[in-house]
Amino acid sequence: MAQETEETTLLAYLETLEKEKNVRFSYVREEVEGINLKLPSKENASIEDILSYLRENTPFHFNQINERYITIASNENSGSLCGRVIDLETQLPLEGATIISENNTFNTITNAEGFFYIPPQKGNTAFTVSFVGYSKITKHTSELSTECTAILLTPSVLELAPVLVQNIFTKGISKNLDGSILLATQHFGLLPGQVENDVLQIVQALPGVESADETISNINIRGGTHDENLLLWDDIKMYQSGHFFGLISAINPDITKQVTLYKNGTNIRYGEGVSGVLNMRSKNTVSSKTEAGIGFNLINGNGFLDVSISENLSIQVAARKSINHLWESPVYENYTKRIFQDSEISNVENAENNIAITTDETFDFYDFSTKLLWDISEKDKLRVNFLTIDNSLDFTETMEANSQSKTSELDQRSLLGGVSWNRLWNDNIETTALAYGTYYLLDAINKDIFTTQEQIQKNEVLETGLKFDANIGLSETLKLQTGYQFSEIGIANTQDVNLPRFRDYEKDVLRTHALFTGLNYVSNNQKTFVFGGVRGNYFSKFEEVSIEPRLSLHQKFGNGFAIEVLGEFKSQSTTQRIDFESDFLGIEKRRWVLADEENTPIIKSRQASAGVVYSKNGLFMNAEGFYKIVEDINSANQGLQNQFQFSKAIGNYTVKGAEFVINKKTKAVSIWASYMYSKNDYEFEALSPSTFPNNLDIQHTATLAGSYAWNALKIALGLNWHSGKPYTIPLKGAETTMEGSATTIQFGVPNGQRLPDYFRTDLSAEYLWKLSPNIDAKINIALLNLLNTENTVNIRYALIRDENNEVSVNKIEEISLGITPNFSFQVLF
Repeated sequence: MAQETEETTLLAYLETLEKEKNVRFSYVREEVEGINLKLPSKENASIEDILSYLRENTPFHFNQINERYITIASNENSGSLCGRVIDLETQLPLEGATIISENNTFNTITNAEGFFYIPPQKGNTAFTVSFVGYSKITKHTSELSTECTAILLTPSVLELAPVLVQNIFTKGISKNLDGSILLATQHFGLLPGQVENDVLQIVQALPGVESADETISNINIRGGTHDENLLLWDDIKMYQSGHFFGLISAINPDITKQVTLYKNGTNIRYGEGVSGVLNMRSKNTVSSKTEAGIGFNLINGNGFLDVSISENLSIQVAARKSINHLWESPVYENYTKRIFQDSEISNVENAENNIAITTDETFDFYDFSTKLLWDISEKDKLRVNFLTIDNSLDFTETMEANSQSKTSELDQRSLLGGVSWNRLWNDNIETTALAYGTYYLLDAINKDIFTTQEQIQKNEVLETGLKFDANIGLSETLKLQTGYQFSEIGIANTQDVNLPRFRDYEKDVLRTHALFTGLNYVSNNQKTFVFGGVRGNYFSKFEEVSIEPRLSLHQKFGNGFAIEVLGEFKSQSTTQRIDFESDFLGIEKRRWVLADEENTPIIKSRQASAGVVYSKNGLFMNAEGFYKIVEDINSANQGLQNQFQFSKAIGNYTVKGAEFVINKKTKAVSIWASYMYSKNDYEFEALSPSTFPNNLDIQHTATLAGSYAWNALKIALGLNWHSGKPYTIPLKGAETTMEGSATTIQFGVPNGQRLPDYFRTDLSAEYLWKLSPNIDAKINIALLNLLNTENTVNIRYALIRDENNEVSVNKIEEISLGITPNFSFQVLF
């Protein structure tokens, strides 16, 4: 009796194996249903041993295509040659693919699971596999077997999907042949310090991408400012990227399935963003089944629902909401302390009046998104998107002496929406049309506790536009990409003070027309890849044309080596400026402004880079040198905190440097290291000195990290280091000077000093717990700044008055997050 083994159904056992072994079986459900099976007596058996057991004890062939995908075919066709047609990108079977032999000896189509069977052939017969929306492929019967050989079809040339060089760092991060980086969050691996797949945190693990102050709202790509990045959500421009005023991504990880990062060689369909492009996309295929999840971490609660309404219609819904109104966790307290440094919330003491003040802040954030997916026909697809993001802060000051209180408020919100229609006219022509709108509001009212003064500040952005893309296959190796984009951007800024009475309102509107066209070439031997074209922008208000060539070249050599050459010209008409450090309560000081070709010109950039890539046997290396110049920047937009703080000089900055990354992967372990050197300098002819280090001149950056995966457990540990960014100190012994009747700080050499080196260690772990055949629980634990290193991320100087009305210079230091543990729990249905 003790030797009897437990009996189950084959279908249930396959579902259990998929969870435990992280594999996926492909089969015809009707064939597998109803088959009973005795479970193997050997515990913790390898997947190879389990497949051998299943072959002996079931009437099926089990063919392991790779580490993850396994096909199952009936023994009824054991004498036939078998193939299975699979989508290269999604690894899903293609039903109805056509198989036609060149001599018409056999013709067939694939079944629901992508299988097809043909009689054994005497000779080596060629046959063609085709499917609507995919490139045709020619195979020979000698490549087939009774074990159901996998045949991978790539989406039609019209998709223009760049082929991957190799997954790097961890599962889900890949380098493309056009030089871009692809982040696929579905089945993502693990990075140090993460409790959820926050894509704007993940992207900072890549060389050339960092945040000088640890925030999502200040991502710097190759020495550029955050506003020089083009952030897109389902092709709609975003003007807000963070919750908690920059510490958390505003993009819900439950619906963000894919992110493409361009640092150079940007595709011609993207305008704006002179430093980089981050294109974030939600799931874009109609769901065949309903999926859901609900969970929480120590900052927010979250949930998503992906509902299959019919065979060709589904809807996605996702939301997050802060939980600090229920419980202020240690993480919330750490974040509060970090983000409210050097703001009206933390600078409440009034030495001049020597009056005791108590404060209280109420903070809240949420985001909500939905997407409707309707495949109208085999050739037509309609998508409707909506996203809203909101941050709200109430800050109350109370005088202890008389209990008088006043509440200041700060709101930051975004609304995005769009409707797109994709049409596949035939195997060679595809078009996509998108109509969209995006709105951003930053709204603050600052009430002075000691007077009746109230200051209202608003920054509003409204952009509407149309995008049209056409992709045309000219031949097997040459594809044409072309399109048109129209956008109308309106930006308004309001300053309203009641005492003394002052009101300033300015609004600018700019309409831009853009045409782009280019050719993508892939050689027959798959060794030469060239993506190139030209984008032309017409700014109607200024009657100005900007011509922007783009190029990406990837040439493979033998033994895993390849060279890569990238280049681009770009421009952008929107930017952010800081008028005063106290704007918007000193928390979100930047406001969007629009180019006027006077004080704020259209920013333009040029960049070139060249590198060597090696990818073979689980080892990936990439060394790349780059040179970038960004022209027509305004010093008021750079956040200078020295003698040039209130200047409005026009100039440029130049970055030159090199990046190196090495990654070694095995089945369970991935270890990587990266290093970046750069030299970043301003040049403003109207200032003296005219040349000095850029605020973001972080010259050395290095990362060493690794991850380990064993069954349902993942662990990741990482070390991050970079040299200090520059700052300016007052002149020793002559810190202040009089300008008329006003006292000002007398600064020394601009950006002549360096902050101490930055160092942080992060740890994270994830466990996927199987609750039932249809329900999983995912548990994540993370420790940011594991060693509790105190890093200074900024130093600035300001004037203060003491109780005797004496003026002195105060040094203000901004300190990084200390050790911050976080925990998340999510149930997936």
